Amino acid sequence: MEVELLTKKEQEVMDVLWNSTEEMSTNDIKITAPELNNYTIQQVIKKLLKKGFIKVSGFGYTKNALTRKYIPTLSQADYLQKLVNEKGSLQFVTNYIKSNDDLDTLASLEKLIKEKLKEIED
Repeated sequence: MEVELLTKKEQEVMDVLWNSTEEMSTNDIKITAPELNNYTIQQVIKKLLKKGFIKVSGFGYTKNALTRKYIPTLSQADYLQKLVNEKGSLQFVTNYIKSNDDLDTLASLEKLIKEKLKEIED
């Protein structure tokens, strides 16, 4: 199975699911990631189901409503490994950098690149 790159919102929802030890409903995802709105979560869940990244693992109740519970179909490590193997490391790193907004992470990557360039030049 070829692994598709996740969009930024898909990545955010998958991160919540990957970091959870239990199956989660859309409401559980909203509680864990309050910056995401309900409509976005529901649309992303539909896309992730269609792409095969998650599956319905059961049902539960939120207040008085019956809700589906979801779990990832592959681990975060497996996803990253498949991306590197299928897409090539340069494309993976390029996409990772483009989709990452964390200044500390980007600064760490920049430092690593500068160190490697200096090592090669010497």
